[in-house]
Amino acid sequence: MAVWSVKPDWKKSIIERQIWTKEGVAGYIGIETGWRWGEFHVTTEDDTPPDLVAGVDIYNCDYECELVSLDDGCWEESDIDVQDEELRNELETFLEDNSVHDLEELGWSCDDTEMTIDCDMTIEMIEPTEPVKEEPKTEDKGWPFP
Repeated sequence: MAVWSVKPDWKKSIIERQIWTKEGVAGYIGIETGWRWGEFHVTTEDDTPPDLVAGVDIYNCDYECELVSLDDGCWEESDIDVQDEELRNELETFLEDNSVHDLEELGWSCDDTEMTIDCDMTIEMIEPTEPVKEEPKTEDKGWPFP
């Protein structure tokens, strides 16, 4: 298995989308965060680079993927899609004054996260596939005693 470093070629091209839900509440909260830079490690079965195109959800791309870093969050937008208007207003006020992660204190949980790289990418091998080591063959000379 080979490991590849995947980075966007353009700044402000990584978009994180989180979907938050709460039991008993009809609807969801969507949070979108834009990141200036970032890096992911992607694993392939051999030394063939991963086939990734602009717009890929790196967390759902048919390869094993690990987040290495995200740098400089440059925007955050929320989409509060709940049926109760009073609750929607309360959530809008809450998110103006608090971190999205503070929603957990109110019983909300992040159920899904997409991480989209919305541009061309630089893909570099950082760990090649290890060659298969063959054990040396020894001749069977039989039992050494007559």
